[in-house]
This record gives sequence, structure tokens and C-alpha cells, in this order.
Amino acid sequence: MEPAGTVPPPTTSPPSLSLAARMAGWFAVGALFLLLGAPFSYRIGLLGELISIALFIVGATLALCAFAAGLVGIVRALTPSAKVKGGLNSVFSALIGGAALVAILHFMVLPGWDAPRIHDVTTSPMDPPEFDVTRVAHYAGRDYSTYRDYDAMMKGKVSSAYPELRTLVFDKSLRQVFVAAEAAAKDLNWTVFAADPARGRIEAGDWATIFGFVDDIVIRVRLNAAGYTVLDIRSASRTGTADLGRNARRIQRFTEALKNQLPQYSSTRTP
Repeated sequence: MEPAGTVPPPTTSPPSLSLAARMAGWFAVGALFLLLGAPFSYRIGLLGELISIALFIVGATLALCAFAAGLVGIVRALTPSAKVKGGLNSVFSALIGGAALVAILHFMVLPGWDAPRIHDVTTSPMDPPEFDVTRVAHYAGRDYSTYRDYDAMMKGKVSSAYPELRTLVFDKSLRQVFVAAEAAAKDLNWTVFAADPARGRIEAGDWATIFGFVDDIVIRVRLNAAGYTVLDIRSASRTGTADLGRNARRIQRFTEALKNQLPQYSSTRTP
């Protein structure tokens, strides 16, 4: 029992979680929820295209906020005079936010940051293969109905975007090239909607990006005036106005896959 008149020693409350650490945690949770939930909701048909993309952008913003608030929380926790805790919570939040931002930049932004703002690419701009089986799906809601209409609307930007993509020319038979093209499409895990050897046409789809947006592909194989077998390919996105170079890269990957199917491969614009 303390003597009368003795003043009890002051009690010290344990350090509390800093505001920055709390905010960083909430930002990180919100970022993960939206970055994973928005694409999943679109894939199962719960959300529409525009809403899911908008929520994904909000999620990316929250990831940036989590990273910034996490750094502030770490500094606050390491400052002796602050008398707050939350350093470990801030570290995890900053790591989650930073990792999400790096993944978005690496997989979605940087691969095509300098690509032209178009979404329809072909090896034959003057005589592009046209969609048949997927025509209605591809052109639904568009302000144009053909590649040339789209090119005219974009003031020639489409046809001049990728001059390195050229018609592929072979000294092999139509059947050999067609079979190789279909095999290359399957090697790339495209879904083949139609393959008509008599017409020399293959139409396929590729579920691109984490949202699963469908990109349409049409391959045309025929003989040219000189008797060589020529192949043209077109890849176009159904969704959005800019593909970040995705369709051009798809055509390049197809060319590489075709090389594996035809070891004695040769290609020029004119034989």
C-alpha cells in the first residue's frame, strides 16, 4: 500500500498504429480487391466493359496510394519522436502496391506504350482479309464496316502503322501452307472458329489480356499472279480504341510459329 500523499507514476500508453500505416493497409486491400475483382466480374458477365475497366483503373490508383502511404508509414515508424507503430504493416502495404504497379506496367503498359492508337492490323493494308464468320461480332457498334473505312476514319494511320508487317510468300503448295497456318494458330492456343481449305481461309479468336477481351484473327492463303502461295493475316480487337501494339505482336508471333511449321520458310513482298 502506497503511503498517503504519494503521487502514482504516470502510465504510458503503448504506441498506436500511425494514420499512414492504417491508410496504406486499406489502400492495399482496396487495390487487390479491384485489380482482381474487376476482370473476374467482367469475365463472368457481372460487370460491363466500361465499368470493369474504370474499376481496374481505380484499383491501379489505390495501388499507387498504398505504395506512397506505405513509405510514409515506414518513415513514421522509424522516427523515435513519432511514438507510433505500423512499420511492418506499412512494409507489406508498400510491397503489395509496388508489386501491383510493376505488374501493370510490365504486362499491360510498357510493351506497347509507344504503339499507335489503333486496334486493327494486317499484313496487306491495300487488300486486307475481311472477317466472315466473326463479322457481326467484330463490327458490332462500330462507326465503320471495313478495314478501309476504319483507315479512312483514322486518316491513313492504320495502313501506315506497321510497314514491317508484310505479305508472306512461299514456294510451297496451298495445302502445305494452309495446314501449317492452322497448326501455327493452334500452337498459339487460338480458338479456331472456321477453317476452309477450299477458300483458303482461317478465322480464329484469341482471348487477350486479363479481362479476356476477344481479338479476332483472319488468315487468307491463295496464289498470286506469279504462281506463288501467299498468306496474309489480320488481327483486330473487338474492344477498345487502342491495342498497345498487341495485334502487331500477335502477327509477329504467328510468323515465328509458322517458321517452325515450315522449316524452309521464305518471305518477301514480291517474289
